[in-house]
Formats: sequence, C-alpha cells, structure tokens
Amino acid sequence: MMNALTSTKEKRIMVVEDDRGINRLICYNLSKNGFNPESVYDGLEAQGRLSKEVFDVVILDIMLPGVDGFRICKTIKENPAAFKTFVVMLTARAESLDKIYGNLVGADYYLTKPFSVAKLMDIIGELIEIRDKKYVVQANSLECGHARAKDD
Repeated sequence: MMNALTSTKEKRIMVVEDDRGINRLICYNLSKNGFNPESVYDGLEAQGRLSKEVFDVVILDIMLPGVDGFRICKTIKENPAAFKTFVVMLTARAESLDKIYGNLVGADYYLTKPFSVAKLMDIIGELIEIRDKKYVVQANSLECGHARAKDD
C-alpha cells in the first residue's frame, strides 16, 4: 500500500489510549510497519502536547481521563498548524449518536472496539497515502503554474 510518495518512518503518530495493553499493541504494530508512534494515556497530556506539536495521525479513544476524545479531536481540527493531521477515533462507544458527533467534531475515521489491528494499519496507511498524493499533486501544480508565469 505504501509507495514512493510515502516514507512511513517520518510519519509521527500519537496513540491516545488509556488502556496500556491496547496502547502497547497499537504502538508495536505501528513500529513494525515503519511508523514513529508515541504513546499517551491521558486526555490532558494529549491536549497539551497537541497544542505544541503536530502529528500526521492521532489515534484517539473517546473515554479518557482528564479530557475526552471528542474535545481533543475538536481542538486538533481547530488548530491551523494541524490542518493535515488525521484523527482516527478508536473507541468502545458504538452508538450512532457517538459516530455522528465524532464526524461533527472532525474525526476522519471512526473505528469501534473490538477492532482488527490489520484494519487499523490499513486505515492509517490509506489516510497518509491519500494526503501525501493530494499535497504532491498540489505542489506540482504550483510549480507548473510558477514556471508558466515566468515564461509569460
């Protein structure tokens, strides 16, 4: 799935999950797939770090100590510096209203527990690949437009 456009080792992923076993499982698989994962177990810590750092993807539980995942997602999506950050909600909350609210606060994908680690890895890979292709195309368009402007 990953191609020349995507170098996974440069991709920072924050895993915000208070269940240490699930957090370790996700981080292990991200590392195994070449990503650079960082574990966070608390909503307040996640919110603090996300106000200072930008990640490619944030995997986010909803029910967290400190600050809930919905509020963190909304904060990420309101931060202009994080406009390319994808948010994958990973939660036991499977009610339709929770999914709708996740969409309203800006979640890019909503995955419910229990979940397939392979599916989560596929989702992350696809999101990054889509984003990278989009920005490479835009950068190429800008370069072509700039070159044409010089010729005029």
